Amino acid sequence: MPIRPELNVSGYRGIWGKTLTEQIVRNYTKAFALFTKEETKKVLPSILIGRDGRETGPEIKKIIIDELLSSGVKIIDGDIMPTPTVLFSVRKHSYDGAIIITASHNPIEYNGLKFVNDKALFTIKDEVVKINKYYHEDTKEKVEGSILEQDIPNFSEEHANHIIKNINVEKIRERKFKVVSDMINASACVLDPYLFEKLGVELVPVNNIPSGKFAHKPEPLKENLLETEKIVKESGADLGFVHDPDADRLVIIDENGETVLEEYSLALSIENILSKNQGKPIVINLSTSQTSADLAKKYGSKCFRSKIGEGNVVEKMIEQNAIIGGEGNGGVIYPTINTVRDSFTGLSLILELLAERGKNISELVNELPRYFIKKDKWEIIGKNLEEIYHKLKSTYKNTKIDEQDGLRLDFPDGSWIHLRPSNTEPVVRLFGEAKTEKRINSLFNEVKLTL
Repeated sequence: MPIRPELNVSGYRGIWGKTLTEQIVRNYTKAFALFTKEETKKVLPSILIGRDGRETGPEIKKIIIDELLSSGVKIIDGDIMPTPTVLFSVRKHSYDGAIIITASHNPIEYNGLKFVNDKALFTIKDEVVKINKYYHEDTKEKVEGSILEQDIPNFSEEHANHIIKNINVEKIRERKFKVVSDMINASACVLDPYLFEKLGVELVPVNNIPSGKFAHKPEPLKENLLETEKIVKESGADLGFVHDPDADRLVIIDENGETVLEEYSLALSIENILSKNQGKPIVINLSTSQTSADLAKKYGSKCFRSKIGEGNVVEKMIEQNAIIGGEGNGGVIYPTINTVRDSFTGLSLILELLAERGKNISELVNELPRYFIKKDKWEIIGKNLEEIYHKLKSTYKNTKIDEQDGLRLDFPDGSWIHLRPSNTEPVVRLFGEAKTEKRINSLFNEVKLTL
């Protein structure tokens, strides 16, 4: 049997029946209930449960509810909910925490768990340590008095209505957009139709039954979206949007049926917000494109970089009072609406930008600062990363070094590389950018020689 991973700041993911089992789910559910009681000092804390629509979700949810019923908590079963909707709902209803059943963009055989604290934020490093401690404790005590809440709000509509309150809906309605949305047969299916109706957008729904039977590989990369690209082009839509299964990442397809680099979902959202809020700081992670940092400079704003991991980005955003931020994988975080990567907020900001500028997607993308970005990954079994970092620092001496998360090297010509171990796979990831394709390929080839 494969070695079981452990909960980290990105949650816990595994193959159901192998590295994610009933006992693992029970133990982490028990651990999170104990953690929530300790943190809130409440006898009967409230815990919301949401899932991303995967086929194994109902079985895992049943196990979680069964465990919580003997843990002395108030249980709110939200069933299929986008991840950003879960965090919004915890904040709106002052719940004491949440368990999200999701493997994000991982393949269909995976599922997983993510935990949300009473501040409506993902659990961060110190909190994860506490949950893992409870996981390994042999606590068999059963607590009576759990409540399974029967009166469940319409969480998706509440989330969508909050987005609508914070964007220029009238301008969007004036444009009479026609939009394709690929919901990947997962959690976006419960929110997109309502949101697009309220925005006055003609929706062309794709993969809009939340069956968990993904019509294509779930990571929203160009090679997985060929059929959706075709639908955008043939339908005459103004653009297309693609969600990942838990709807925290957003990818755009332009009016020509071409997938737009996922970095630009964040960059276009930043362009929208900073053009109206010049001088306000932003936060992006260490592997996010320099395009977003250049936009901050354009509007007289500071750009802060955080460690990889959504919780780390949000933590620094709170610390710096950032107006917007996110990650270059299509993750837009706009705290006015939600303190989490939120594909629905992202698509609304992009539609607003299109409507207010009177342009199409390809025109807006062509106006952004351009770089050649490259991403790769390799297995790291048997390799000493610290030795690799030392060798790279010795090789590239005339660089700016950032070691808060792996190793990032910034070169005098504006190019950069970032090497770090993955939070979700036994691999090392390499990200980098340069002004020319030749330069970034050369850097990657040189780094490979050290691995």
